[in-house]
Amino acid sequence: MAGDRNPRVILWGPGQVGVGALRAVIARPGLDLVGVVVHSAAKDGKDAGALCGMPETGVIATRDIDAALALDADVVAYFASGDYRYAEAAQDIARCLRAGKNVVCTSLVPMCYPPAADRETVELLERACEEGQTSLFNSGVDPGWANDVIALTMTGFASRVDTITMLELLDYGPINQPEIMFDFMGFGHPPDHPAPLFDTTRLAALWAPIVHLVADGVGLPLDRVDTAIEKWLATERYEVASGWIEPGTMGGMRFRLAGIADGEERVVLEHVTRMGEQAAPDWPRHPSPHGGYRVIVDGLPTYTVDIEMHGRGNNMRGLTYATVMRELNAIPAVIAAPPGLLSTLDLPLVTGPVRGGHWTGTLPATADALVRR
Repeated sequence: MAGDRNPRVILWGPGQVGVGALRAVIARPGLDLVGVVVHSAAKDGKDAGALCGMPETGVIATRDIDAALALDADVVAYFASGDYRYAEAAQDIARCLRAGKNVVCTSLVPMCYPPAADRETVELLERACEEGQTSLFNSGVDPGWANDVIALTMTGFASRVDTITMLELLDYGPINQPEIMFDFMGFGHPPDHPAPLFDTTRLAALWAPIVHLVADGVGLPLDRVDTAIEKWLATERYEVASGWIEPGTMGGMRFRLAGIADGEERVVLEHVTRMGEQAAPDWPRHPSPHGGYRVIVDGLPTYTVDIEMHGRGNNMRGLTYATVMRELNAIPAVIAAPPGLLSTLDLPLVTGPVRGGHWTGTLPATADALVRR
């Protein structure tokens, strides 16, 4: 970042998730949008504001990646999907890092904690960071801040911590993403359907890193992470935003990753995911009718923290902002960090802009002390 100017941001991928990030960057005090990378011809050449329902910005979207990366920018906020194109997304991000652009993203889920992620991708990205003298920070909600930031913070209020449990308790029925909901996650299919998320090896590759992050954050070495999946089958036909759930197909899923130390479950991540509020009536629910997240730090004392997100009349928009704002608010800290792959354990306390305040993105008094890389 040159002098005291605002961080200059290229937004890559204004799709289902990235469109919320685009709105946030445009509206954000302290961030300047200078470029937008798109994949579809329909978005090419459009003003960034037109892509997200905001006034014109003068920033024109392009499919020319080389031209975008040639811009004078400090960071790429990368929100193109990585669910089905993990290797391709990693190559995109490495390209940005090599070009001298720091990257914040949600697309490489295991990179929430690089020390526990797959070595091939880690080595690719480490080389790119070294070449470009840049840093990468990947986060989100879950895996992300609803696991690591909240859990680790709450342990600081206990005299003894026995177990840490992080739960997602959500109804995905309002989400209109058939490819993810049905094809990737397996909803609406018979229980023997080979959906990618039913592969426990893949499930562990995606979520076990965040279990290791929390365990490492409290200094607890794990022996292993065990994974289990349970399915709830619909008894009648009903419709959700992504399509129809037929009788005998999966309308609810519950998966669990348990970090084991000395034969005991010590750090547990669990998802209880419904497709429609009527699904899996006997499974745990969040106290909010919209669902949310729960963190339990069991010890002395025991803390239970329930988190719900609202979108001022549009709860899906609220969830989108919850997904992207951790990364966007971390931009100043990522730029300031030494080159390399970052996790929550490497960053200072990241804050957000308060109306009428002067936003810096971190608590200045703690930034130098807590950036450990």
